[in-house]
Amino acid sequence: MNFKRLAKHFPELAELPPAEQQALLTQAYQHAFAAEHKMKIWRSNLLSALLMAGLCFLFVLVLRPALGMSQQTSAIVLMLIAFPLYFFIQQRRFINQLRRSLQNKLP
Repeated sequence: MNFKRLAKHFPELAELPPAEQQALLTQAYQHAFAAEHKMKIWRSNLLSALLMAGLCFLFVLVLRPALGMSQQTSAIVLMLIAFPLYFFIQQRRFINQLRRSLQNKLP
């Protein structure tokens, strides 16, 4: 983990020294992504990937012909909009999960 980049998402840690920030983030990460949470995380990731795949198929099979888009244009739209949006949403979910765990660790 890059703690400097990750710490910018947590303004509540700003007044703490960097070593303490790193220690708190490490503890929160270990708690949030511990072995007992692996199946829940795996299931959540699988469901979001299936939802994303379903929405992409819906776009390709229904919306693309309805909008009169070419195959190349629809592929570009999916690569430039849908997939980065999926990664952004996954990152936000990661940050939120880490934030919930960090709230338990803060004094």
